[in-house]
Order: sequence, then structure tokens, then C-alpha cells
Amino acid sequence: MPHRGGLQVSILLPASVIGVSEDLRVKTFRAGLVGRAAAIFMVDEIIIYLDDHDSESLSNQRVFSKLLYYMVVPQYLRRLVFKKQEELRFAGLLPPLKIPPHTVPASLSQVKPGGFRLAAVVRAERGRLVLEAGLEKPLTAPAPQPTLEARVGSVVLARVEDPSRLSASIVSPGESPFYLGYRVSTPRKTLGELLKSVDAVKIGTSKYGEPVWRRIGELRKLFSRGGRIMVAFGSPSMGLREILAREGLRTEDVFSILVNTVGEQGVETVRTEEALYITLPLVASLARGYW
Repeated sequence: MPHRGGLQVSILLPASVIGVSEDLRVKTFRAGLVGRAAAIFMVDEIIIYLDDHDSESLSNQRVFSKLLYYMVVPQYLRRLVFKKQEELRFAGLLPPLKIPPHTVPASLSQVKPGGFRLAAVVRAERGRLVLEAGLEKPLTAPAPQPTLEARVGSVVLARVEDPSRLSASIVSPGESPFYLGYRVSTPRKTLGELLKSVDAVKIGTSKYGEPVWRRIGELRKLFSRGGRIMVAFGSPSMGLREILAREGLRTEDVFSILVNTVGEQGVETVRTEEALYITLPLVASLARGYW
């Protein structure tokens, strides 16, 4: 079920989520946990913010985003979209998402007119775009409206108009009847810089926040506004309060609400990836109007 009222749910994660180890296998494993959580609960966007403006944080952001994007791209497009890259050396450790775009038919005989599938733009030919769509033969589509980016090498949403003629059209992701997966964004901003620059409902998760069950009514009102919901998580070494304090900010300066989604925890710290699996079921329920 899609989010109600056109809600767009974004989660904000620090680049250091994968920075707890220099081992690329560990980084890959941790990215896999994040990608699975985001896909299970149908998050629209993963935003990776910088812990600091230094080379380490930028490097972690680059690797983290590459691994997450690799996961969401259908298997039949990966060799085309991703060349041999060091960041993907252990991509075999990433768990499959099996979101709807990953389970579409692989044979033209099974594709019905009006079916949707992700495709990569291979080239322009005689006024039409040639699309690799994981079928026996490429599809072709007319160039879309300028608002839809369809440059060579980009991944687009295609609607198959006539399988027998190999014809398709490129459409907006909003037209998809199913979940397409998450987008990955990598702003060159720290958490405070990012939160101050966007207009959205901003929810912070922290052990210093009020227990979420006491704020359900307020959360329900915030979600009912529609628009963009941003849910922020801390780093492996610092919570949101400490992260923002380094930028001279308080949580109340940038968040619409600060909640503790765990409650009474039996461990000293809850890891970021654990907080995702605890928090996102609540977010998904609110986004769909179940609460």
C-alpha cells in the first residue's frame, strides 16, 4: 500500500554508519542491513549526511551510497550501470531486495501491454531511445518530456506499450503501481546544515526524546499534513543531540519532534541499523494511516 496523501518518507543517516571498520566487507555488510530495512518498510529516500567535512566522511558517503544504489538497481541492469569498481568488490555479500522491479518477467512472451519495469537508456537512435529492460531484445521509446531525465546511462521507468513491437514509453516514477525502491541522496552537508536547508516535517530519534507512545497523537497530526517526512538517526558513536551540539545547535532548533522509539532499553546503546528496524515499522504505519 502506498503512503497516503502523497507522503514522501526520507531517512537521514550519517556516512559513519559504515565507517566503524576499514574492512570493505564490514562496510558492505552494514550497508546491506540498511538497504533491506529501507526496502522492507518502503522508504522513498535514503539521505546520507556528512559527519564532518573531511576526506574520511566523504569517502564513507561515496561508498555507502554506491552500495545502496547497487542494491536497488535490478540485477539485469547492474552490469550496464556499474562498471568494475573497487567499492563493489564484495557486492556478493549484499542481500537481495526482491522489490517489485526485481521480480518482473524476463521473457517478452510474459510481458503484458501496460506493464511497468525499470530500464537503462542505452542510446538514441532515429529520434527514439533504445532501452535495456532485461528482456530478449531492447525496447524503444520516444524521448520523454524534459522534466523526465532520460540521458544515456540513466535508469528510467518504462511502460511497455506493445511487447510484440518492442515499444515502450518513459513515464514518471509516480505512475508506478508498485514500490520502485528508494532513492539515494548524498548532500555535501552535515546534519545541522541539511536540516536547516530543507522544508519538511523533521523527526529526530534519540534516547533523550520522549517515549513515542506519549507523542503518538502529535505524530499523527504531523503525518496528516502530507508532504515530506524526514526521520533522522544518529551515528555509531554519537546521538543526534551530540552531533548537533558540535554545530552549536540544539535538537529543538531543527526538529519538529524528538522521540524515543525504543523505550526502556536493556543495552547501553542501540546501533543505528537496529534503530532502523525498531523505528521504521512505526513510521510506515503512520505514513499509511494505520494509527
